[in-house]
Amino acid sequence: MLLGLQLMPTHPSEHGNHADTLLAVVRACEEAGLDSVWMADHFMFVDEENPDAEVPILECFVTLGAMAAVTERIRIGQLVVGAPYRNPALLAKACTTLDVLSHGRSIIGLGAAWHEPEFTAYGWPFPPLRERFEMLEEAVQVVDRMLTQRPASFAGRHYTVSQAYNDPRPVQRPRPPVLIGGSGEKVTLRLVAAHADMCNVAGDPAEVERLFGVLAAHCEDVGRPFEEITRCNHVSILVAADEDELAAKRERHPDFTGIAGTPDTVVDRLREYAAAGSQYVTFTLPDPDDLEAIHLIGKAVVPAVAHV
Repeated sequence: MLLGLQLMPTHPSEHGNHADTLLAVVRACEEAGLDSVWMADHFMFVDEENPDAEVPILECFVTLGAMAAVTERIRIGQLVVGAPYRNPALLAKACTTLDVLSHGRSIIGLGAAWHEPEFTAYGWPFPPLRERFEMLEEAVQVVDRMLTQRPASFAGRHYTVSQAYNDPRPVQRPRPPVLIGGSGEKVTLRLVAAHADMCNVAGDPAEVERLFGVLAAHCEDVGRPFEEITRCNHVSILVAADEDELAAKRERHPDFTGIAGTPDTVVDRLREYAAAGSQYVTFTLPDPDDLEAIHLIGKAVVPAVAHV
């Protein structure tokens, strides 16, 4: 089992401004032996209880480029790109550039998008759910063709690409892996079976196992080996070195509902997901710039689940 951290909003700290703090977290993840770090593709959130409070959101692709420049090993990706935000040919160019900047360490994460307030505030149309999934299905095909064919063409209901060149080519061949995120049984997991290399679902181990079963059925329907897809799930982790520290963190985050405990407890819970069929876990931390927690995970959790 491999682990990847989804980076959450960070405020200025002893490491510097917003970007400096985020990059300090990324460097800590690489030092800790995590397989990947991921940026959410969002533009704004509002603290409804305190609207004047800043909720810092750095633009996904610009930030990933900076992350690529300050790391050497760790993989970087989007968890996940909102397909309706961008023309998919432009998205393919950004993903290709990121793969070149990172020397072949990028993962392409795609989704249908959900946060309507961003669309409204930034002046983008917010299509109905069914249409957003149609856009996602076309976008993943455009991205695939732009990264594997030269020139690339595609004609769909929502997007058209005609004899488009995407030079230079990505470092990874035939292209970086594509992850489609979401737990939707009828559409999302069908799209994974048809187009993706990785899935990313949510839920407790029993639910994750059930969703993987749904994915396996979709793979059978489209004639694709289930084993070709890397099975991922997403959780939140609150980890502490001992019970005293754990109690203090629980008090600071009373509404936390993910995996909470010392490293032994975290490892046991991750093994439950492995038993459910998960090969890869992406996670968030309640304290997004808790470097000590990242190093603790690297020391006591990463090696313990490496061969699960």
